[in-house]
Amino acid sequence: MLETLRLRLLPWQPEDWLLLRPLATNREVVRYISNGEPWPDERIREWATRQVTHFAKFGFCFWKLIRKETGEMIGFCGLQPVELEGAPEIEIGWWLAPAWWGQGYATESAREAMRDGFERAGLPRIVSIAMRENVASTHIMEKLGMKFERETTHRGFAVVMYAVGNPQLAKA
Repeated sequence: MLETLRLRLLPWQPEDWLLLRPLATNREVVRYISNGEPWPDERIREWATRQVTHFAKFGFCFWKLIRKETGEMIGFCGLQPVELEGAPEIEIGWWLAPAWWGQGYATESAREAMRDGFERAGLPRIVSIAMRENVASTHIMEKLGMKFERETTHRGFAVVMYAVGNPQLAKA
């Protein structure tokens, strides 16, 4: 478990796919994900299962974001392996329920997930991708100290890629 001032970042259990369903079927949330279509239940279940596998294999995943104050899940944020232009990378990403947009939760949780990735997992770099139109996400990337690296495609969709190196390795 990871923790911030307002959030607990917890790993997934297979049955937690039901917690993701309200987000993954919300057109506002998935507007910039792939084709912008709400996810069917099978895709949601597969996603949650993949997070369980990632946590078991790597010690990180896209963590569930639980508000300490209420215990409710408001989204997810974390790290996952991704392949971009044939190169393996570790991506940081986030989704939040619209009620929590603009309140700093994505940045707060991403800072903690990034810190954990660099310090505990020893990752040399972390990337993030988003459709260019998703200015809220690219703004978060910039707040995290990530720099625009290039335009690329992911699963057939045009995206921008930002990256940041491990600050501990830069000091060595």
